[in-house]
Amino acid sequence: MTTVVQSLAIIILALCCFFHQCIGFSPLAALHRRGGSSTRTESRSCYSSRKRFLLFAKATDEEDPSKTKDAATTLNLYGEATIRSESVPPPHDKIHEFFALPESASLLLRGSNNNEIVEITNVDDDLRDAYQQQCRKVDASEPTPDDLFYDVTTSGVRFPGLQIMSIATIGTKVIKEGHAGFPAYEFVLIRDATYATGSRVFVWFFNKVTGKDKDNKREDQATQSLNRIRVLPIEDGSIEFECNANLSINIKIPAVLMKIIPNKEKAEKTGGDSLCATLKGDIPCALSGFRQEYMNWRNRS
Repeated sequence: MTTVVQSLAIIILALCCFFHQCIGFSPLAALHRRGGSSTRTESRSCYSSRKRFLLFAKATDEEDPSKTKDAATTLNLYGEATIRSESVPPPHDKIHEFFALPESASLLLRGSNNNEIVEITNVDDDLRDAYQQQCRKVDASEPTPDDLFYDVTTSGVRFPGLQIMSIATIGTKVIKEGHAGFPAYEFVLIRDATYATGSRVFVWFFNKVTGKDKDNKREDQATQSLNRIRVLPIEDGSIEFECNANLSINIKIPAVLMKIIPNKEKAEKTGGDSLCATLKGDIPCALSGFRQEYMNWRNRS
């Protein structure tokens, strides 16, 4: 579940790359030039490009939103990945007890970045309703009174000139599946809040794309994610842990920002590829840690 903020950060930066194609300004190049020497020609070029960008940003901020509301475009980004751990030899007669431990689920949520995990003990009706809504959207199992809720604060994603932080609220449940009746986890993203700090160029673009430059919360931007961790039995009595994760992000792009995105299909493909790459990069480490903790717990029990 740590991949939500990572994927959003990568997508934002991928969209930023279109700056150079459309208005002749490359934020990364400008940042690199600050740290090293440059010729007079390069300095003039950078200054000219930066000036064009600032004029574009000013015009964007001053544009009447009522005239562009209906012309907004939605980018539909989707990524999915299935990863398996190394096998674990038998016995596995107590694996249900391990899955029932709250710290076992927390281990997966903490991930490879050692995210901060806080269990939500005071669960109100609004949270339960939002959880049920998201479960239906991602085709997860129906909520039960035994499901647990966590706030997961990521350690942040850093790029040159930009840092993106996130707090994700996640619902977790243990289910049984398959003929062997092995346990499985379902992690459902309920809601998340992100914010950016750093270069005003990147922060401005981040706020524009995510709608954080407005006083009101933008309701038409949606992020859904479902992670399933299940047990795969092998003929020799061993098992493997399999994670199937999907992440869907629908970003409403204001009409004025579409001026710097020359191709909607290309932007969606770039974003989708980023989601897949992030999922494949984050899951193996989390599964490996979960596998090792299960073996340690089994040996102690």
